Amino acid sequence: MVFVNFMRANPALVPLFVFAGGGCVAAVTYPFYLLRTHPEIQIDRKNNPFPWLHVQQHQNIKLINAAPEFYESRRNMKTFTY
Repeated sequence: MVFVNFMRANPALVPLFVFAGGGCVAAVTYPFYLLRTHPEIQIDRKNNPFPWLHVQQHQNIKLINAAPEFYESRRNMKTFTY
């Protein structure tokens, strides 16, 4: 309740707290996004020791894709097994 009264007394600080809170939420959730979607980050070495081998040539694992046609052009390429 003290925080709400403080915000009512100083309404110019509301955008500061909104953007700072949003930045804190983004700073906490982005590492979880990386752990969930990127195969080069390993959590479980016993069951999946080489997760980057499961990425297909046409699969995009990046957050922002500047050239989506690049991945589409690789869809019909042969994959080499080593």
